[in-house]
Amino acid sequence: MSTIVLVGGSFLGAWSWERVTPVLTAAGHDVHPLTLTGFGDRAHLGSETTTHVLDITAAIEVAGLRHVVLVAHSYGGAPATIAAAGIPDRIARIVYVAAVLPQAGKTLFDTTPPGVEEAITHTVEDGRIPVMSDEVLDFNFGRHGLTPEDRAWLRARGVGQPINTYRDPAPADLSAVEGLPRTHIVCTGDPGDPAVPSGHDLVTIDTGHWPMITKPVELARLIDKAARS
Repeated sequence: MSTIVLVGGSFLGAWSWERVTPVLTAAGHDVHPLTLTGFGDRAHLGSETTTHVLDITAAIEVAGLRHVVLVAHSYGGAPATIAAAGIPDRIARIVYVAAVLPQAGKTLFDTTPPGVEEAITHTVEDGRIPVMSDEVLDFNFGRHGLTPEDRAWLRARGVGQPINTYRDPAPADLSAVEGLPRTHIVCTGDPGDPAVPSGHDLVTIDTGHWPMITKPVELARLIDKAARS
């Protein structure tokens, strides 16, 4: 079976995959959910310098992982792509889950519509974007499907997103990922039309932006299928 590395999106740590990991393990996969610096049990390590690409690269290299299926959710798609571009010989496939994709030489704010950076910057507290309120969730994330219990679970363990993760430009050359198999899982509850580049295998899941919370078994089955392909 496959070696699967899981990278969460903004505010999340390895804990966010707790409903997915047992399903993948039961299917025979070797599963490694990651907590990036500044989140989860590493919240106290947050700093002005963003290290998320190094977090992913080091987790794979130090553990001696090869033929990795690298799964990246939302914001995690950016550092995961950059990490994969640096160690393409260790990556078997990238699976994007409602993911943000970096553009060479640009920051994540560079790729958002006008006004988004200013609106987000106004919310920043101590260098972090706070975990989303109900108003932000309901206004920006369409049919997200998070129950009151899901929201409480997310907020009890989520940590504010360091603002610099959206300000650091991607490397000028990301071409190494072009030769890797890539699957893009689109959440049908997300608003707007997904921007899925050519060359990605497109799969849909009928839920909102956090399928590891709202439909973990179904998401695990899609990841399992992608890993076996």
